[in-house]
Amino acid sequence: MTKAYNVGVSAHSSIESEKFLGRSVTYASDSAKLDQAFCESPVYSTKNISNQDFYAAFKASPSSLGFSDDKITEVSLSCLDNSAIMGSTLIFQEGGSAYTLVDGTFLKLEKTL
Repeated sequence: MTKAYNVGVSAHSSIESEKFLGRSVTYASDSAKLDQAFCESPVYSTKNISNQDFYAAFKASPSSLGFSDDKITEVSLSCLDNSAIMGSTLIFQEGGSAYTLVDGTFLKLEKTL
């Protein structure tokens, strides 16, 4: 996670949001590592949301994260033990940036190999 955005209603101040920077999430079909939480056999659900739906769900304008008027994809991850919070929501546009969400704070993700 490389940058924190408090663009809507967030439970974190800007300074508190910075504590998430440098943490990592890893997604695979058979497992996911969400910061320090390991999710075995994750279940992913994907839906496309409009700009209006995005605003209604997150109380933030999609353009504040650099999203265009095109469709936005939201991927939700659930684990059997329901312990993972950081990284359990992934929001992105094709060819654009990807974000995860923690208590109203959007965290920009960078792909690494």
